[in-house]
Amino acid sequence: MIYDLSRAERQHRAIANEKPGPVLESKRCACSKASPAKVLAQYGKCHGCQLADRIATLHDGDLEILRHMVGATDHHPRARWGFRNEYLVNRRDLPSMERLAAAGFVRAGAELLQLQYFHATVAGCKLAGLSAKRTEVALSLGARP
Repeated sequence: MIYDLSRAERQHRAIANEKPGPVLESKRCACSKASPAKVLAQYGKCHGCQLADRIATLHDGDLEILRHMVGATDHHPRARWGFRNEYLVNRRDLPSMERLAAAGFVRAGAELLQLQYFHATVAGCKLAGLSAKRTEVALSLGARP
């Protein structure tokens, strides 16, 4: 006797035995910001603290390279920031690019001879100070082969 219950009865019992869905209650992070309990249980920190930890791994010149990569420098008008999204790294800047890539602010692109192109990610564009519209422009440029 494989099953002595009908298919409908088995479905009703399965539904009755389901666990309730997760409750998205708000809890406080160590920095006193409200954050979903699921995020705190999974990562131990709110998203803001996670971003601050990633930024803390960077050195002084890393942020300038990131801003140069997306054209977010003082000699360009702010309305044009994000007009480019690539950086051909040389040996001197390779440790900076590795730190930025490890933090998730850039990603590796195509190789050119013995050099490597890097492109900013959404988080990198946000860190460089680009608006949402200029971030879209920069990401569309970085996606080109």
